[in-house]
Amino acid sequence: MTPPTSSAVSPEARKARRADPQATSEGVVSPKASSADATPQALDEEIRDVALRLLSVRARSAREMEESLREKGFEARRIPACVQWLQERGYLDDEEFAGAFIRDRVRFSPRSPFLLKRELEEKGVPRSLAQQVLDRVLEENAWTEGTLALRAAEGWVRKQGPESCRALLAPRFTKERERARKRLYGFLARRGFVGDALGLGMEAGEKAARDRTTNGAPPHDSPSEE
Repeated sequence: MTPPTSSAVSPEARKARRADPQATSEGVVSPKASSADATPQALDEEIRDVALRLLSVRARSAREMEESLREKGFEARRIPACVQWLQERGYLDDEEFAGAFIRDRVRFSPRSPFLLKRELEEKGVPRSLAQQVLDRVLEENAWTEGTLALRAAEGWVRKQGPESCRALLAPRFTKERERARKRLYGFLARRGFVGDALGLGMEAGEKAARDRTTNGAPPHDSPSEE
């Protein structure tokens, strides 16, 4: 999940750090070579330690954890028990993970509900659970596809320089205006917006550019987001 993730520490990470205070982003290590005389208990402790350290870096879905542990070289037969151990203690929770992922996306990189659901599924959240959590979070925050498009367009405009904002507000059918509108349109389309929501986003982008120009934009162009 690149998502981006939020700079805030996730609930899973806080739980993991309480369980292993020494876990840091630099502390994620590959499993030690398992010796022939290693006890099952020692092997279980080793995989749990690595799993907790992974969670201290960022939250993960259950499937992401399974994949990460496989990549670390752990025996496939030991992974399900470790995942279950994490779930029983609340360190892994797909529902909590999905809710936090959606809220972070809307805050830092808004996109359409369709795209949010698809990203959750790509991260291993079951389709039915992804839809259930998405519906709940959108309803709790009164977010619609239109309001998400509005937030995405406003965020795009904030990353543009004054020349881009002025181009968006240029007289109709000028090359400058059409070029700026095409960039905004493409950005919103890539974020999964279509139809009425995309139209609302275009209107919101022009309004944001007008407000920004009226209130005074930075003197130099800032890096733009396509």
